[in-house]
Amino acid sequence: MTDSSAQTPKPWTKSQGTIAANVNDVRKAAAINELLGKPADVLPSGEGDPVVPLAIGIFEALRTRLNPDLPIIQLRRAVSAYARSKNYLLASAQPDAMRHDIDGKPVGPVSPEDRLAAQLRVTEIRQQRRRWSGAGSGPGRLKSTTAPFGLMNLA
Repeated sequence: MTDSSAQTPKPWTKSQGTIAANVNDVRKAAAINELLGKPADVLPSGEGDPVVPLAIGIFEALRTRLNPDLPIIQLRRAVSAYARSKNYLLASAQPDAMRHDIDGKPVGPVSPEDRLAAQLRVTEIRQQRRRWSGAGSGPGRLKSTTAPFGLMNLA
């Protein structure tokens, strides 16, 4: 009989502090705000701004601010891209992580289950990036010897 608890990762217990937005986080946040009539204060507007977990159900609050001439799917895709980013997941995985409403006010802690799911995804992203950087000619690039400009041979 095996001990299944040894195989189940535990949520992190040491906080890494505030997770600062990088240029990609700011770009993804700006893509969301460009769709809204009034920007969401919860999103980072500059590099170094804190990345914070969003409140459960925040999509409905964002949807009420969506410019009326834009389809909801654009907002859904933009929010999804932001919420899948490494820094967003890292912020969500912190033991002291708090969810925030559209105005940037804390509304409650991230559940242990959501923290663990974010932690596992951050770990996957880090492992994937290590594999990519070890296999290619630059960070995040796979080296290809079969086609010019890094294109893979599809024939």
